[in-house]
Amino acid sequence: MNFFRELLTPKRVIVFVLLVLFLVFFSRKLGAVLLPFIIAISFAVILEPLIGFLERGLRLPRAVAVLATLVAVGGLTWYGVVLLIGQLVGQLIDLASLLPVYRETIAEMTEDLLGHLQALNESLPTIVSVNIQTSVQDFLVTLEDSTKDLINRVLGMFSGLPSFLLVSIITLVATYFFSRDKELILDTFMQFVPTTSRDKALEFRRKLSVDLFGYIKGRFLMLIISTVITAVGLVLIGTRYWVILAIVIGIIDQIPVIGPGIIFTPWVAMSVIAGDINRAVYLTILYFVIFAARNFAEPKIMGDSVGLHPLIMLLAMYGGAVFFGVVGLVLGPVLAIVIRATTAAGLLKLPPYADK
Repeated sequence: MNFFRELLTPKRVIVFVLLVLFLVFFSRKLGAVLLPFIIAISFAVILEPLIGFLERGLRLPRAVAVLATLVAVGGLTWYGVVLLIGQLVGQLIDLASLLPVYRETIAEMTEDLLGHLQALNESLPTIVSVNIQTSVQDFLVTLEDSTKDLINRVLGMFSGLPSFLLVSIITLVATYFFSRDKELILDTFMQFVPTTSRDKALEFRRKLSVDLFGYIKGRFLMLIISTVITAVGLVLIGTRYWVILAIVIGIIDQIPVIGPGIIFTPWVAMSVIAGDINRAVYLTILYFVIFAARNFAEPKIMGDSVGLHPLIMLLAMYGGAVFFGVVGLVLGPVLAIVIRATTAAGLLKLPPYADK
């Protein structure tokens, strides 16, 4: 077809192959290097409305407005993070010590369930029951080992406190300069653009600013909403590890297509099997509250500013994770937004589709 013949030009194929090779060999290191600056740009975008208010409303110099915002917001954030980490570490240590108990409890529940099934259906072969029990035991052992390994990794992160402080300082300083010198950075970028492409570059800058700001602000607010609703609900239910679960569910809720149902569905099922109908009902209600809050708030917060299909965002997150690790979950969608802004501004032209 003409579409693919025009799309796959030799130049584009060579550039694509070189880009893939670069990502394969250097993506992990590149992700680690870019991480503090990606976070800094995100913070600068999120804080821009408050900085703009201080600059225009209170007539403060931009440098003072940026510094005041970073001190105020940074102080509150640091205080909240310290409290959250204290709860998180305590619950992780408690969970690690009780994992064998939980494994035995689930194994006993499985054995009781199989006993009931055999009572209802005497024709169920014994070997089937034994195989199910063995499979469940193997799965629980693997799950316990994986959970312990994950907990040890999370707790081990705190042993790298000097590296964390270094990344935090770099991020803070980079945020200050990105915010203070925003116009200078953008003007410097424009100087490298040929005169004939200035209009397209300006459109790219406008489109990227709107889409990127909309995405980062929207995802940040949706993460807070999902996490807070989950945390409050789990505390009211009396869940032991509410901090861990609220953070995990809040993060999963931001992944397109998947959502928190991947956690709530088996949790409700296990509660029913265990005979804890009240907990199953409470968890179901909490899930629908989170679902309803997301469907109500997301269109108002996100709007159509990004304009990327959820499957495209999911692909971007997965591809980013493959090439850049955990950082890629953030970097992938950002790159997708950049590519969309590039095509919307006409800097990257795709040939019109014609099926001939």
